[in-house]
Amino acid sequence: MKLELTFDGGMKRLIFISLLLILLLLLPHVHALQMLSDDQVSIDSPIDDDVFATGGTVTINAPVTSAVIAGGTVIINAPVSGDVFVAGGQILVNSDIKGKIVAAGGDIDLRGAAENAVIAGGDIDIHSTTVINRDAVITGGNVSNAGKILGNLTVRADKFLNTGSAGSIDFEKTEGLRGLRNLINIFSILMTAGFLIVGIILLKLFPRQFFIVESEIRKSPVKNTLVGFVLIIASVIVITLLSLTIVGFPIALIMGMLFIIALMLSSIFVSFAVGRKIVDLFKVKLKFKPKFNDLLIFVLGFVILSLLFRIPYAGVLIVIIAVSLGFGAIIYALRENWQNITT
Repeated sequence: MKLELTFDGGMKRLIFISLLLILLLLLPHVHALQMLSDDQVSIDSPIDDDVFATGGTVTINAPVTSAVIAGGTVIINAPVSGDVFVAGGQILVNSDIKGKIVAAGGDIDLRGAAENAVIAGGDIDIHSTTVINRDAVITGGNVSNAGKILGNLTVRADKFLNTGSAGSIDFEKTEGLRGLRNLINIFSILMTAGFLIVGIILLKLFPRQFFIVESEIRKSPVKNTLVGFVLIIASVIVITLLSLTIVGFPIALIMGMLFIIALMLSSIFVSFAVGRKIVDLFKVKLKFKPKFNDLLIFVLGFVILSLLFRIPYAGVLIVIIAVSLGFGAIIYALRENWQNITT
């Protein structure tokens, strides 16, 4: 049985739009950003600012500070003085990037220089004009390197052709890992469906308690993320120490169960916040009954967040942020609204 998760061009645009929205949740006062969206987007004049662009075809022909791009075809023909995050069906990088490049797509051609590179795709070609000043991590079907990697080159691919150079090369053929990966994918999909059902049940049966926690997420996202991360680590330490004593073991068992439940529920509350952010940002008007509108917002945010969790490498960071944000919000909501939540 073979199960693969694939994204078309539209889905990739949605994923990266949503990733930006999570960043906006954490940095609600950021305004220094040029947002461009159309079927054909062409940047022909220098932009001394960060650029976020989506479209059927996105072409950068003039220098920009940094860029987050999602499109069917993405072409970078001008220098970027910062980082580039890009997703698309076909990605062509023909100019230098002073920061790092993180790219995911079908066909990816890299001809310019960069500081670091994290690339995932179907067919990936690193041409002879490419110089990566530090490390490169590449995951793909067919990978070809003719460039110069000054640091470590890590490759996970079905096929790998290396005619270039690297400080060190770590190559592993992915073909033998597919069976295990498919089982993990099946388990992950079933778990995701289970969490979706749990979220719908919570929203239907305990709407007031649900929205108390969700409003805490939107009110203080940065504070909740930092506090949540610290409290997760502290909770693990306390529960572990208690479990080492006979007297403390029952307490550790109860605390551990509550801790696991809070962790499992944390991303559910963040899902609704992400869905609400999408609806507000794009000014989507839902004309159903309020309860059904809330359900649609939750499902939208849940699907987006689940897809973000599956982005190679970056997905791990997104999971940590989402769980910490939700956990911190749960703790603050319990502390400040204990009477309202329990009545």
